[in-house]
Amino acid sequence: MSGRAYSTLVTVSETMFPGITSTSSTSRYKNSMESAAIRLGNQVVSSLPLQMVLYLNVIYFPFWLAVTMMVTTVKYHLLNYLYKFVLVTVLVAVIIIEVVRLYLGYLGNLTEKVPELAGFWLLTILLQLPLQGFLLLNTDLILVPLERAAGGVMMVMVIAELVTGFMALREITRHQASKFHLQQFIASPTVVGYDNIASPAVVGYDNI
Repeated sequence: MSGRAYSTLVTVSETMFPGITSTSSTSRYKNSMESAAIRLGNQVVSSLPLQMVLYLNVIYFPFWLAVTMMVTTVKYHLLNYLYKFVLVTVLVAVIIIEVVRLYLGYLGNLTEKVPELAGFWLLTILLQLPLQGFLLLNTDLILVPLERAAGGVMMVMVIAELVTGFMALREITRHQASKFHLQQFIASPTVVGYDNIASPAVVGYDNI
């Protein structure tokens, strides 16, 4: 009985105000899609593990730098000319890369920007990891226990940033892609055509 009354109401409404049913259906559908876009846009996908490792790295980096510079000044005269040049060059490169890398990591993770986070990850795996490995594992640099300990902790942080950075980059990329496709779908003019196809019952009521 209620279904017949609803059918009669829809038929009368369509007769008096043509298109009112499809318009309200389109409005409801668009509102639901816009709500989904808002929820997706407000979702935070920044990586907490990556941010924690970055925070610890920022705190630890001055300590590592102080230990490295102190040990380097003590053993510098014991190195041959080639390793003196190599050590100074590597240390300057490591310091510059570390500052840029941490800045890109913070910016990319907190603001969920894929290019900055990708730059952080590439600098980590292509430059910082090999350079830290050179400073930690090359015995020709006359490594001392304190230097090994400081370099070992830094190496662990770099590896942890590689793992957490890759996971964060993958998650943020998926989130940005989903948000882009949803916004494109909402702005597409084919949404109206989809509404008309998605409500065949209304067409049936019109024909009654």
